[in-house]
Amino acid sequence: MTETTAPGTAGAADTAPPQEAAPDPRLAARNAGARRKGLGVLTAVLAAALILRGPQDLAGLHWSVQTVVAILLAVAFTLLVRALLAPVGPAAGPPAGVRVQAAAGLAVLGVAVLTGWLAPAPSNLMQVTYDHGIICGQVSLTPDGYITVEPDPGQAENRITAKARTLVPKESIHGMTEVRICEPPAAVPTPAP
Repeated sequence: MTETTAPGTAGAADTAPPQEAAPDPRLAARNAGARRKGLGVLTAVLAAALILRGPQDLAGLHWSVQTVVAILLAVAFTLLVRALLAPVGPAAGPPAGVRVQAAAGLAVLGVAVLTGWLAPAPSNLMQVTYDHGIICGQVSLTPDGYITVEPDPGQAENRITAKARTLVPKESIHGMTEVRICEPPAAVPTPAP
């Protein structure tokens, strides 16, 4: 007598996908520990580098750029610390969320650094009050007793901006004020050409 099998079940045992072995909990814990150590070292190195470099690199930037960079750094380190302190081990679930937090933290940190690097450098504009009036521009000291006032190409032309390189004798200077924009005061005489 021949054995009959139900249609569609013939050879079902031969075509079943092989069962994957359950992941070793010790291996998962060791990998999670190594990931945590690596992320901790990376976060510590980045924090140390930023602390050692200090805020002087950002001190010359506009306050709005300083604020944006500070917020980005806070967000970056918050994400990195959250990824670092995430629970580890087989019971913690897949580390995909932790990887996303770590990658996002590093990306935000990169954006913060690039923002600081690529921000426009402040111009050293000085408003010089002297015997003939007021002149505004980039100032440098010359060894022969004069202050050189150079025009700043980023400034709109008005009655106090330097039109060309101007030499002002030191003894005729009454005051110098650092300014962001060369704006003429309301009631001050225009400098002589």
